Amino acid sequence: MEQKKSFRLNIGPVHPATHGVFKIVVDIDGDTIKRAQTEIGFLHRAKEKIAEARYFSNYYPIVDKLDYVSAINMEVLYASLVEKAADIKIPPRAAYIRTIMCEIQRIMSHLIFMGSFGEDVGNITSLVWTLRERELLMNIIEKISGGRLAPMYMTNGGSFYDFPDGISEDITKAIDKIEERINHEYQSFFLKNELFLKRTKGVAIIDQEMVKRLGITGPGMRAAGIKRDLRKDEPYLCYDKVDFDVPVSKDGDAYARFMMRVDEILQSIKIIRQALKDLPAGDYRIKTPWMMKIPPKYTFVRQETPRGEMAMYMVTNGDTKPYRLKIRSATFFNIRALEEALVGEKVADAVVTIASLDPVMGEVDR
Repeated sequence: MEQKKSFRLNIGPVHPATHGVFKIVVDIDGDTIKRAQTEIGFLHRAKEKIAEARYFSNYYPIVDKLDYVSAINMEVLYASLVEKAADIKIPPRAAYIRTIMCEIQRIMSHLIFMGSFGEDVGNITSLVWTLRERELLMNIIEKISGGRLAPMYMTNGGSFYDFPDGISEDITKAIDKIEERINHEYQSFFLKNELFLKRTKGVAIIDQEMVKRLGITGPGMRAAGIKRDLRKDEPYLCYDKVDFDVPVSKDGDAYARFMMRVDEILQSIKIIRQALKDLPAGDYRIKTPWMMKIPPKYTFVRQETPRGEMAMYMVTNGDTKPYRLKIRSATFFNIRALEEALVGEKVADAVVTIASLDPVMGEVDR
């Protein structure tokens, strides 16, 4: 009897379902995936090399475009790196401002995830709804920084601007509305939707062994039952001064990864409320030289971004620019799981699986 041959299918790179310029080559038998191979590099922009030609103070427009869905988190990560290398201690108010801005950006990022994930499952309305909620926070980011997608708000020693008058009330109103809609409208829209549950429950399971072996972090790790969050385990900014929980699940499927983001939005709202209440008076930054020199040393910083643990490693040699800069991308490690998680799944579930990892290729093809 003639043996059946598998059929090779290219998913991406120019396809909205791949969430960026990303390609997966799958071998299928019927509609079952037998092998999957990820291909990256379509968006490569040499951001690590560019750092060598930029002063420590003017690399911020570049980091904005790493994870362009959560640009402020990238700015805070780089600012923390430079400040650690230069022995700069930011004022308490600056630490609280950064915490609030990072959590606002986390909510915005997770809303984009929820909307695009729902669209990939087949519910186009979800993206319209989540963009509606995201716009509430986008307007606040614009009020504070003057920018929207790439705000370039952080700087060495703090932030470019202080919070404007009345912004705390605006933030409170926005997060109150988002919390209400998640607890009511979104519950019936996603979590009580039979089609959504069938498309996500038990699909593309990523277990703890795979998480540890591949270096997966963030919501994908916590969905597999590993309770690790740098905001709790290695607190920075003012995360040790606010009370919040780390959501965790043991199922490790696409549904669990979706729920991690939903629960994290609610925890981010909790953090923002406390930080706004305790926001200290005083300086929002300290003055630092625009062309400061940093002595020869090795500096490493990592933080919890919406997609997992992002890290930066910098080598300085006493000049006004980094000698070398290395970026550890959360998505780079997370998408490696696709090569194993997709095997045995149906082709129709490939798009759902990709979406459940929430990839942003700007930080991968750095």
